[in-house]
Amino acid sequence: YRLSEADNRCVVLSMLQMRGLVTSDDVVHSWAIPSGSVKVDGIPGRINQVSLCFLYPGVYYGQCSELCGVNHSFMPVCVEAVSTKTFLGWIFENHDENMKNMVGASNSWSVAGYAWGLLTSAAKKLLEFLKMAGTMYVMWFYYVFYYGLYVPAKFAVTTSCDLLWWTVESCVAVVKWVGWFLTSPVDASVFVCVYLVKKVGSGIWFVVTSPVVAVKWIISGVWKGACAVANFPFLVFNAWMESMSTFTQNETKDLVIWHVYRNTKEFIWALAERYKGD
Repeated sequence: YRLSEADNRCVVLSMLQMRGLVTSDDVVHSWAIPSGSVKVDGIPGRINQVSLCFLYPGVYYGQCSELCGVNHSFMPVCVEAVSTKTFLGWIFENHDENMKNMVGASNSWSVAGYAWGLLTSAAKKLLEFLKMAGTMYVMWFYYVFYYGLYVPAKFAVTTSCDLLWWTVESCVAVVKWVGWFLTSPVDASVFVCVYLVKKVGSGIWFVVTSPVVAVKWIISGVWKGACAVANFPFLVFNAWMESMSTFTQNETKDLVIWHVYRNTKEFIWALAERYKGD
């Protein structure tokens, strides 16, 4: 890639939480990789640290993001994220080559130790798989119970209670009006007639005195009602999609954390088994 490839790539592990230390020996720079969500300043005389975690193997390109001089546009950043197996192979190969060049170097690797390491690793992976499967089944049953039973039941109960309360209030109001009409029919009739005349009169007066405002108010009310009716299915759909996306993001986050934890244990165990006698 033009002005993106570096002479020496920074090779790191994928799916592993790492800490990067950045500094500078001349002026202020900024080590940035947009696709990896990484940006940290390199300042002379001090060391900044940044947390790195690349989810997928591959090559990530970036560049200096701090105006540092005439060659600012010629400062690429290139990070190559590789799998744990590839990275361990590179470490072991270079270590063995360096050990051969050293006088009196000894290699503590043995067939029995390697076989025992494979056996313990297989047992650990089996236990981790069973633990992950159990956790996933528990989460699945929880979400099925929560979204399939609890939420609909709660909605039905609350809606039924609200409807029942509205019915009771309406019945009480009707009983009061009927009682008033039975005890004082003249007063109740006069009150109803006066109330209706006032409402109708105020409406007619509003239309006569402010016809333009009245027409705008009627059109606005009709338009708002139509929009509310038309938007109701979209609101329900958006609420459902947001709940599902939140569930998916949390599930993906837990899966990424589990993979990072597993790769970290595998990497540390491989290094410890390889160099336990050194």
